[in-house]
Amino acid sequence: MLPELLLTAITPASRQLRRMGLVKASVGLWSRNVRRSAQWSPHYARCHAVVRRAMEGLPLRRTAAVLGSGLARDVPMRDLLAAFGQVVLVDAVHLPTVRLRYAFDKRVSFVTLDLSGMAGWLAGETGGRVAPLGALAADPTLDLVISANLLSQIPLGVETFLDAHEPRAAALPADMLARSVQGHLDDLAAFGCRVCLLTDTVMTERDRAGAVTDTLDLMRGVALPAPDESWDWTVAPFGEADRKHEYVHRVQAYAQWNPGSQAATLIGQ
Repeated sequence: MLPELLLTAITPASRQLRRMGLVKASVGLWSRNVRRSAQWSPHYARCHAVVRRAMEGLPLRRTAAVLGSGLARDVPMRDLLAAFGQVVLVDAVHLPTVRLRYAFDKRVSFVTLDLSGMAGWLAGETGGRVAPLGALAADPTLDLVISANLLSQIPLGVETFLDAHEPRAAALPADMLARSVQGHLDDLAAFGCRVCLLTDTVMTERDRAGAVTDTLDLMRGVALPAPDESWDWTVAPFGEADRKHEYVHRVQAYAQWNPGSQAATLIGQ
């Protein structure tokens, strides 16, 4: 517990991002990755293979951006750094452990952004979602964007805030979680370069007998098209989050996300 508490204390983040639980989530991811590195390796390997396919055939390899960079484990950083002049790691929270890993590599830069675009809206500072990636999308040197297992995480921060602030939640649209997912897909559509999308889409809870005891649509009602490939990722094996249950996420991968032909739609519309 002590390393987690120390990392939580020294990680830079605004009060609003902390209220959305983003620092706690980032530190929790770091801690689980330490404990479950071996179990998560096959998931990371498949993510890396998809990113490598996304890199194939690019006429230029100047700048790559990783959205939701987190621990910088979901993407093959060594391959990206060998292929691109610059790699931009974009997230709402950058842990000091990650900053330290690339502190002396001039090819790596960090951009801190609320990728939900909703922090100000939740706090009552804006009248709606603010698209966070406009400046990055305007970068003429950007040749590859990777949304790295970010899409399902965006509504979690929104949900954390809404659950803790019921009066504010009552004043906001009922479909805020779906809007947060669709908002990120709209952000990806603004990029003129190649986009790679990795996301977990469904959480399944199973007991020790193998029975499904609960499921959660991580896309919050937004339907994605058929992926290039998909696989199961055991995010929390028995004993990690719950002694009696394991939690398995379904991952969908798109080496070249094309919002024109792979349009996501809000279920029910």
